[in-house]
Amino acid sequence: MTTSSYHNEQPRSNRNQVVATLNPRSLFASTAIISGVFFTACVLALAVAPQATMAFFNYILHADLTNIARPVTPSNFIVGLLAWSLGTGLYAALVAWIYNRLAL
Repeated sequence: MTTSSYHNEQPRSNRNQVVATLNPRSLFASTAIISGVFFTACVLALAVAPQATMAFFNYILHADLTNIARPVTPSNFIVGLLAWSLGTGLYAALVAWIYNRLAL
């Protein structure tokens, strides 16, 4: 025999449930900004201490990146900043859009 701590044993309805939605534009903007800040911090770390930065990334990625290291130029920085910021922002907006479709 099972007992319940609920006094009302009626089935629950999903009609009155409030579903939280994500704003894809806000998530795009916030993710793009944060990605840009972290990308800039990585570039600054490479400019200030290239050996230590490469050793750190070799350690956390479990890969030897010393042979593929490229010098950072202003054009490389701008292209990388745009690619990482827009790429991660679009990814986050897509996640929000799919979440909103599945949550309905």
